[in-house]
Amino acid sequence: MSAGERSRYQDDERMLLLRQIAASRTFAKSPRLTKFLEFICLWLFEGRAREINEQQIGIHVFGRSAAYSASDDSIVRSQARLLRQRLEEYFEHECPHSVLIVTIPKGGYVPVFEPREVVQGVAVQPKPNAEAASAESSSVASAATAPAQKRGPRRVLLLAGLTALAVAIGVVGFFLRPRSPQPGAAADALWSELFTSASPTLIVPSDDALVLFQDFTKSPVQLDEYLSGTYLSKANLPSVNGISLSAEWFASHQLTSSADLNLALRLARLPQAVKADVETRNARVLRIDDLKSRNVILIGGVAANPWVGLFKDRLNFDVNWDWKASEGYVVNKHPQSGESALYRDTVTDGARRSYGVLAFLPGIEGNGDALLFQGTGMAGTESAADFPFSLTEFRNFAQRIGATHDRMPYFEVLLETSSVGGNAPEARVVAYRIIRP
Repeated sequence: MSAGERSRYQDDERMLLLRQIAASRTFAKSPRLTKFLEFICLWLFEGRAREINEQQIGIHVFGRSAAYSASDDSIVRSQARLLRQRLEEYFEHECPHSVLIVTIPKGGYVPVFEPREVVQGVAVQPKPNAEAASAESSSVASAATAPAQKRGPRRVLLLAGLTALAVAIGVVGFFLRPRSPQPGAAADALWSELFTSASPTLIVPSDDALVLFQDFTKSPVQLDEYLSGTYLSKANLPSVNGISLSAEWFASHQLTSSADLNLALRLARLPQAVKADVETRNARVLRIDDLKSRNVILIGGVAANPWVGLFKDRLNFDVNWDWKASEGYVVNKHPQSGESALYRDTVTDGARRSYGVLAFLPGIEGNGDALLFQGTGMAGTESAADFPFSLTEFRNFAQRIGATHDRMPYFEVLLETSSVGGNAPEARVVAYRIIRP
């Protein structure tokens, strides 16, 4: 924040609070979160609340280009969740007697300054005022507004594995979030099927180095090529910023997205997972025998996680990616009345429509169970990732397919989500199928 910006609002009590927060112990080692908070607050002070959205934050706070796609880059969403948590920590522990507080209501990025309400001596978080609520309604809710979570002490091995996967990705913030509310009974039935004492569970995030390779070569990599490594012999790899992207470079880099890591951590903190034998494994080092004796959770579509290809013949909703056209689509193999045969990512009037598929089905050779999170892009995959954690929506869906408190039928569900200005609402169910064992 420049000196001019500080002086312009020096008599504004909101600016005084903002400066106090920026200088606090809670934010002392978080310059990026401080910059995030300062940016959205200054735009609010300047009367630009309606312009505050994920796209603008990505450009001005995180240095993304003006052409970047917020639906494919979750940096703002993940940091917003962490910023909300840090603000809660600040007002609860470091400054519990502050008369004025600031919050960032979920579903948007417009900060709300309100007097702290006190009921019988207990501080109560205020509700958004009408002006802020109006401004927030102009931007659609983020697709990844999962409750914040806190690191569980029993998952050290899993978290260490995830950290090793996260080359050049800042995931430390994910470990510091408070524990989320427990999923509803319907989701409990799903998690109880996947996390058991009788069988280990593998969580396999996507291989984003593979995604980069296919994007550069404009051709898909099949599972057999992936396992043997023969895809790396493909020629005509480009140079980026003067650095030659050789086969050795791709072979030595194991990357996964922060969104995938976030999902893996959410899964690992479930009560059922804490009691089970859970391991995370990079897709590149996985072997088919690993899938035959374990429950498995695969994150990412076939372009990012080739292992989902083992299940394609058993699914009705086939998620694909056209590398030449750079767009995702879902083939509905057997359309029912009112359904389309093809669901393709589209952009209309500034809104991007994406699709996700969540599938729960028997494992390889009938051993164990498998849960697949797929999408036509990052936004689509995130819609599938959020769905079982969305209490009302997933409970309604579970009732439709005949789930009980202790039994979850095998299923696949096609979800649709739209994003406007980088802000994505919750997904809606487009179609679903019951999978017969």
